[in-house]
Amino acid sequence: MTTSNKTIAKIINHHRYTDAFDVQQSNDDFMEGYVFSYKNFKKNKYDFGLFIGVLTNVMSNDSHHIAAKKLLFQGNPICWKYMERTTLFFTMSQMADEYIDHIRDEFQYALYMERNDLLEILIGKSVDYLNMNEYQTSREHKTQKVYPSTQLLHFLVEKWLGHNPVKKRVLAFGKEGYGIYQNLIDHWDDYSNLPATYWNELCDHHLNSVGIQRGEKWEYEEFLGAGLIPMEFINLFKVRRKLGLDVPVISHPLFDTPMAVEPQIPTGYDERFDVKYQLIMQTAKTQKQYTYTDIEHFIRQEYGDSGELFY
Repeated sequence: MTTSNKTIAKIINHHRYTDAFDVQQSNDDFMEGYVFSYKNFKKNKYDFGLFIGVLTNVMSNDSHHIAAKKLLFQGNPICWKYMERTTLFFTMSQMADEYIDHIRDEFQYALYMERNDLLEILIGKSVDYLNMNEYQTSREHKTQKVYPSTQLLHFLVEKWLGHNPVKKRVLAFGKEGYGIYQNLIDHWDDYSNLPATYWNELCDHHLNSVGIQRGEKWEYEEFLGAGLIPMEFINLFKVRRKLGLDVPVISHPLFDTPMAVEPQIPTGYDERFDVKYQLIMQTAKTQKQYTYTDIEHFIRQEYGDSGELFY
């Protein structure tokens, strides 16, 4: 696509959304990361919490969220399988990282892909984190920054599921509260009087927070995980539509890209036939190292021939 919006053009170039997706290279990279992680798995006496991180380490990125966003931008419908895989990988690999914003992308993707089961897992993990002694004794934990969009996200999760014991507890952290999103909370029952300028302000905020600035600064990376996907808006639309509330129509360049679309659900993704996911899960279960061919045989023996193997 071509765009006259300079910020969007920079984001497309920075995140290389137009680059071709190389399945074979992504498979090779994932296997390389797996083999390296397995060596550490053995060295660390088969510590599952350390090993499961292979799902989202740097060698695996082209197997989930980077692939998903490239394919979405390029209009390839298989992107939705990769999006759901991303949601699963993010959730299952979230271990021992207790800071509030460090689990936000997991929540964001789980709501985006409507994986209520994973939302429940993430709530459980968040409760466990918030119950850690560090949240009572560590100044670093008690004074941690929290993005306003994280607060909005927990508000939306509560509306979507009908419960979210994390929402009130998270709201006690960070100095901004809902910040720029406060109007969305205050006018929840009716958005008809919110002006177009406000929605434009929210869109501009997203574009300015995708991490294309030089240097890694917290304030510039609020939507690094979502990239050009207006995920916070799409999640807002989903929740409001489910509750029978009005859904705003936004006219802004952020919504003119191929990435401003709602997911196609069901996606066709089935973790039973996901070769990479089963590779990790079987290794964790048996403490043995496998090849892709080994796992293909396992899947067919365990789950039959009805499903298409997914790499």
